[in-house]
Amino acid sequence: MKKVVIVGGGFAGARIANSLQGKFHVTLIDTKNFFEFTPGITRTLTNPNYRRFIEIHHRKYLKNANFHHDSVTNIDKKFVYTSKGEKILYDYLIICTGSKYNQPFKGENVFLADRAKDLIESHKRIHNSKKILVIGGGLVGVEIAAELANKYKHKKITLIEAGEKIMGRNTEKTRSYVMKFLETRGVNIILNEKVVSYTKVTAVTDKNRKMRADMILLCVGIVPNSEFLRKNFSRYLDERGHLKVNNELLVKGLKNIFAVGDINDVAEEKSAQAAEKQAKVVIRNIKRLEKGGTLKSYHPSKKPMVITLGKWKGIFEYKNFVWTGILPSILRTFIQLKTMIRYRFSFFRYLGL
Repeated sequence: MKKVVIVGGGFAGARIANSLQGKFHVTLIDTKNFFEFTPGITRTLTNPNYRRFIEIHHRKYLKNANFHHDSVTNIDKKFVYTSKGEKILYDYLIICTGSKYNQPFKGENVFLADRAKDLIESHKRIHNSKKILVIGGGLVGVEIAAELANKYKHKKITLIEAGEKIMGRNTEKTRSYVMKFLETRGVNIILNEKVVSYTKVTAVTDKNRKMRADMILLCVGIVPNSEFLRKNFSRYLDERGHLKVNNELLVKGLKNIFAVGDINDVAEEKSAQAAEKQAKVVIRNIKRLEKGGTLKSYHPSKKPMVITLGKWKGIFEYKNFVWTGILPSILRTFIQLKTMIRYRFSFFRYLGL
């Protein structure tokens, strides 16, 4: 069997490893030892037990594949090198390392909002916090502010966004609904202002506003996880650190290395749904490479978005259509359930779910 090495076990990496195991000699390398339904992590901020519904150990579903709980330090045209000193040979390499929040300033009360584990650590501080500052008015920042506002009605929650509007990539109807939802629950929303520094208890903005905060949740500054590529593959990276790919999601100039999801330079919204759509194309293309067939192209497109505002409110948005209320929240739960079933019950892998 040909050796397929997958770096990163998020939506794209886990989907590819799950689909190709048994058909290739598959090795998945991930810094986490579990798959995590990342759209659900905001709920863990107010309900730490929710974590068990959005995580599954990689070894639970990779019955016919190898899993390495490790980080990759370097790659070349034949091998992947890990922090534990392993040197793993590959015939096909699939890079799905995603992105992360780049913390621009340090502080003992600053938490990155990108993993359930980090948010659970934040949860431990919430009960002792009277004032909470959420930096970033994008999707994650809005969902976190909504979770906090629903759960803790007597805490002062502030959402600050550097741009002139929250959720700048969404429709005006969506933004208006979110603004009304947050403001009626007491969230203070500050626009056109950027946090530039932070001391132990005070955040300072570019307009010299000083805000006291017992804890900060940082939801801005997403950058691709591509540091390990800079030694040997810097020429394949764009100026922002994304791998440059062709229509078949192969790294440009290479015939056996794919880049999927947030790590690549495909011009579309970086989302879990997009990563899974790209993963499906790569799965087909690896099979076609083995059979000498024509590779399938990936075509970026506007995809539906489901946003949750606490447990019982949500928004479904697709192009100019916006649907609000309890049903979009139920839809998000269904999507999460379907995703987790795929990994909890291997039978569903064969159905392509």
